Amino acid sequence: AIGLSSFAIIGAQNGVRACMPPLVSAICGMATSTFGGMTRDVLCGRPVRIVHSNAEVYAVPALAGATAYLAALGAGAGPGTRIGLAMATCMGSRFVAVKNDVKLHTWDTTQDNLGVAVRKRPTVKPAMQ
Repeated sequence: AIGLSSFAIIGAQNGVRACMPPLVSAICGMATSTFGGMTRDVLCGRPVRIVHSNAEVYAVPALAGATAYLAALGAGAGPGTRIGLAMATCMGSRFVAVKNDVKLHTWDTTQDNLGVAVRKRPTVKPAMQ
């Protein structure tokens, strides 16, 4: 949660430095903090946490932390206050998500034939005699 919070703040700061609007800066913070974990999941062959809802929310706390940083910046707070507020928001919301098993909503896609959330199992062919 500390790394997630730190990278959310760094991404939001980079958005501000690039003169992006607050919404884009918040998305920069979320993307910066979550794409490292996404890369890790892909390289390790695990389901990507952001795409699959089998784990607690991950990107939402990062977005909340980046938004808190930007709100404090807009309110004229000092650097320590901005960073402290953003860290507390991101880590606190991530802690609540893990403690209470908060997950994003999912729906069954087997009925609509989209195949978005359903991985087809390989069929086993019978051995030739």
